[in-house]
Parts: sequence; structure tokens; C-alpha cells
Amino acid sequence: MSYRRSHAPPDSEHPNVTLLRDGYTAFAKGDIDFIRGLLAEHVVHRVPGHGPLCGEYSTPEEILGFYVRLFELSGGTFRTEPYAVMADDEHGVALVQTYAERPGGKVLDSRAVDVFRIDHSRITEIRTLAEDQYVDDEFWS
Repeated sequence: MSYRRSHAPPDSEHPNVTLLRDGYTAFAKGDIDFIRGLLAEHVVHRVPGHGPLCGEYSTPEEILGFYVRLFELSGGTFRTEPYAVMADDEHGVALVQTYAERPGGKVLDSRAVDVFRIDHSRITEIRTLAEDQYVDDEFWS
């Protein structure tokens, strides 16, 4: 049995794929109000590792503060661009390319996976998993 892989886009994508894509677009534009609207009141963003930004952010305000801190520490150069987004009614996954610069010539150019839990079109949980956690920790330290 052979399987044929199609590269044609689907006629329509799951609404949660659209929700996540719109969220990344808003992030790239710095649209904090839009991002805030995607986050449930009881939301958590978990960032594993040992760097200064790693930890658990457990309110929309803490999560938005974390995002602002990424931009501050990188002099506004931080970007995260999804190259694949998948979702169903309750979960979503985005494979992302991240890029940032820091003083002293430090450059972060790596991949990560963002895993989402979604309930009624609101994000209730985010887990960010770096391709190389040691590189990420060193970059932000």
C-alpha cells in the first residue's frame, strides 16, 4: 500500500489552528491586547530550564510580562515564527523558529515547540520546549 503526500493546503483548517496563527501574528506585531484576549483567566505558561526567564507564569499579566521581558532583554530583536501549526478541539502544537540578539554579539537562532491546551477558544496552558535548553539558558543568562 502506498501513501500519497499532498502539499496542497486543506480547504479549511481547524479553528484552533487559526487561533494560534493569529496569536503568533499578534505577537510579531506587539499586539498585547489581542494576545490578552486569547488567554484564559486561569492560564499557565511553563518554561523549563535554569535560565533567568525559566519558570511558571500563572496569570495573563505574568505571561504578558514574560513576553515584554523577552523583548527588553533582546533589545526588541526577539522573534518566534511558526513553521508548522497543528490543533484539535483541546490541544495545539506549534513548531517555531526563534531568533534574538543580546549585547556582546550573542545570537539565538534555534527551534522550539510550543504546546497549548485550549478550552472554548481560550488558551489555558502553554509549554515552551527549546530544541537545546542549555543554549537557551546560556543565551538569556
